[in-house]
Amino acid sequence: MSLKSVYFGEPKLYRKSDMKPTVILLMGAIIPSLQRYLGMFDMYSTGSYSKVALHDSADLFAVNFFFISAFILMGIIPFILMKYYLKEDLKTFGLQIGDWRTGWKTVIVLFPVIALALLLPAAFQKDFNQFYPLAKAAHDGVLNFVGHELMRGIFYYTAWEFFFRGFMLFGLREHIGDWNAILVQTIASCLWHVGYPPGEILMSIPAGILFGAMAIKTRSIIWPFLLHWLIGVAMDGFIVLTK
Repeated sequence: MSLKSVYFGEPKLYRKSDMKPTVILLMGAIIPSLQRYLGMFDMYSTGSYSKVALHDSADLFAVNFFFISAFILMGIIPFILMKYYLKEDLKTFGLQIGDWRTGWKTVIVLFPVIALALLLPAAFQKDFNQFYPLAKAAHDGVLNFVGHELMRGIFYYTAWEFFFRGFMLFGLREHIGDWNAILVQTIASCLWHVGYPPGEILMSIPAGILFGAMAIKTRSIIWPFLLHWLIGVAMDGFIVLTK
């Protein structure tokens, strides 16, 4: 077999129809890497999930920088790629209400179960207790707590769900099937958690599958976003209340 036949014969190594999944998979590696290494602002000590000792103002700035960097890298950049490079209808990436009846029922059923069975016990574990809330100023009164959770939801969780469940999951499903697309974005989102508390890394695998299945079932990223945000608020809330 000649070298020419390997690279230019049939089957072709690369086809024009591969452009969309190629872009998505490349961005699935590049964007989270950039966000973790350029967008963290030294929020966490190297190789550990312990917070760096910072003054309150510096701590708050670092956390908000982290949220906004996620919004830019995992939100705005894939949005531009979808809209202007891939030229896709954004509804096909889950940017729609979708099956709202299934969505809100799923959130109402799952959230209290997850909160009581997983989050409340985790709030008493040292690694979670030291790690959350990300902004330690969230301990200092209701307004600080609410402000922190709003920043986290508006900038961080929207970008997170848009990237992993919208851009990656919905972008890949037509090429590799629903379950494989769910697993690919689960792998990427799990690896992003390296350096977080061990329990969170392990739970990110079933969580990624759950949120992905919700997105597929409802044809929307809104409902996994809502559940994910509520879980984050509850985790922080339990820790603040139990300290």
